[in-house]
Amino acid sequence: MVVEGEGTAAHIRGIVGARQLSALMVRHDGPGLIFLAGHLGLMEATGLLVWAARGTWWIIPAVFAHGIVIVHLFAPFHEAIHHTAFRSRWLNSALAWFAGLALMLPPLVFHYQHTDHHTYTQDIARDPQMIPMSERLGSYLLYATGIPYFAAILKALFTHPFGILSEAEQRAAPASAHAAIRREAWIFWGVYLGLAVASVWLGTWAVAVYWLIPRVVAEPVMRVIRMSEHAGCARSPNMLENSRTTLASTPVRWLAWNMPLHAAHHAAPLVPFHAIPALNRILLPHFGEVRQGYVDAVGFQVRNALAAVA
Repeated sequence: MVVEGEGTAAHIRGIVGARQLSALMVRHDGPGLIFLAGHLGLMEATGLLVWAARGTWWIIPAVFAHGIVIVHLFAPFHEAIHHTAFRSRWLNSALAWFAGLALMLPPLVFHYQHTDHHTYTQDIARDPQMIPMSERLGSYLLYATGIPYFAAILKALFTHPFGILSEAEQRAAPASAHAAIRREAWIFWGVYLGLAVASVWLGTWAVAVYWLIPRVVAEPVMRVIRMSEHAGCARSPNMLENSRTTLASTPVRWLAWNMPLHAAHHAAPLVPFHAIPALNRILLPHFGEVRQGYVDAVGFQVRNALAAVA
């Protein structure tokens, strides 16, 4: 039973302390530049593995590993959408566009939908990024393949240039933003068509081998991670209960820009990624759903889904 006021912003501010919370919200360019340099450096390293594995069966694990690093660009993309990756606004915007293009996620539409996601977390009628299908095993496994996800983003890429938005997108994005959403979609298509033309002109498969194929084959990893953030958590406005904290290993948390500590992020979305571990240490005893790594998190979700069938 949720006690009135429990899990609200005021309650969380009381737990952390207003002064300490304000200190945690301070943004810096340095940590974001370090994390981004590490992320891009790892992407270059896995890309070199793909290059070295050409013509051998090692190409399969190499492409998958490279893809995992690419799909984890969602972490800096997400931070940039919150304007917490960097202190400088232009750096956040540049990162959102770069990562958004790599992931086929237009930043403006995502911004509006993600705002609603934080406002109405786990509200099936109003949270546009909730994944209710994850609550049944067959649907969970289907979503984990990435097929429904790619169907949704491809539909958006083909309809947004013509000003056609889904009902959820229309609820999230004000009418005043629709023209900008159309422009954003046309810019995305301009970049993608430019890459296609350049590839044909140069007679190279580099774009497909080093970006598109790895990005697609590794997406199931990101779908499982995204479902682990909320699936099976309470359908409640209590921010201490409606998100899951996953105590992943340090390398995993680094690659995900500390987003496995997801309940702390939802508790205070304006705290930048580099301060999330400190916030998590304070709030951890108050979280309703904590798992010891993604194996534990996935196992819990699968058990929940099986129980729903029974």
